[in-house]
Amino acid sequence: MIFKDAFTNIAHYTAPLRRFGASSFARVVMIAVGLSAMTAYTMPDIQYAASLWLNACLWCCLAYFAIESAVRARAAIRAGSARTHILSASAVVDVVCIITIPVALMSGVSPPTAWLLASLWILKLAQDSPALAQIGRVFVLEAKPLASVFALFLIILFLASAAMYVIERDQQPGPFGTLPAAMWWAVVTLTTTGYGDAVPQTHLGHLLGAFVMICGIATFGLSTGILATGFAAESRRRNFIQTWDLVSKVPFFQSLDPSAITEITHMLRRLEVSERTAIIRRGKLGDCMYFIAAGEVQVDIKPAPVRLGAGAFFGEIALLGDGDTVRSANVTTTTPSSLLILDLADFRTLTANHPDLKRAIDAEGQRRVSENQLARERQRLGGAAPS
Repeated sequence: MIFKDAFTNIAHYTAPLRRFGASSFARVVMIAVGLSAMTAYTMPDIQYAASLWLNACLWCCLAYFAIESAVRARAAIRAGSARTHILSASAVVDVVCIITIPVALMSGVSPPTAWLLASLWILKLAQDSPALAQIGRVFVLEAKPLASVFALFLIILFLASAAMYVIERDQQPGPFGTLPAAMWWAVVTLTTTGYGDAVPQTHLGHLLGAFVMICGIATFGLSTGILATGFAAESRRRNFIQTWDLVSKVPFFQSLDPSAITEITHMLRRLEVSERTAIIRRGKLGDCMYFIAAGEVQVDIKPAPVRLGAGAFFGEIALLGDGDTVRSANVTTTTPSSLLILDLADFRTLTANHPDLKRAIDAEGQRRVSENQLARERQRLGGAAPS
């Protein structure tokens, strides 16, 4: 019983530390500390003065990553997805980051060299990263166009290398005396790096070099354009799916058919807002309205503030007039919220295409205006009663 109580107390007091250790921020800190220690280990002066501390730091980082990997594997086993986890790239990164250094040390590799494998820890930044996963999807989706550009690069590389070898081998047998040497020049020129260690001297060589430079710029321009277009398309697809999910939660849109929801989804802008953030300020010109997909906001009206939750909307009163109406109340989030913004021009287009939706918004807006006027009248009469 005593040991059980002691274990319970230890678990209770170490809970914040364990939560921090399980966070992504702690992982980034340990990666930074480990890579810094690895870098310092390669500097003889620092290694001689603080070898013990550097070793302790590196072993602690390795132990942290091992514990993190074990916790991740245990969670996968409990969730019944052990096979999926084992075959995932995340598990491969965990294994590589943990076993390579001990295996190298046991194989007789010197510690300064073995600890250079700690550079593999940087791969853990890619774990559970939505942005990197999105980039990976872009490469997969654009694999064929990128392969075509790479094939074009190889064609220019080999043809330019062979041509420069023929043109310059007699003039410069050192940098252009073999085809691999000429190929080095072609790679440097195509990538527009221009080290200057191999430069053609003949007029024909200069002409070929200029042509290869232009081809290099065009080739990398093509690959950049493909990746940029693919990344933009993937971002739009992800944002569309997320916005569709939020739109489907708004009661005013649930009666619409899928084509109408698609139209609205393209119109709406999604906004993630933290707690206690001012969305609307009284006296400002109204140019948009807001739908609450998740969270809660507080509308500061008299005599008492009103709170609106998920599915409600606000800011529509300023849009029901001729477009130059000012805001009549302050609106602030009370919890982290997901809002959908509908601009004035899109509001008019939407209400023109969907009269039922326009009538519902008009009715709600008029109801709120009437309630506000009634509340102000009651407050005025209540304030005047004592006299």
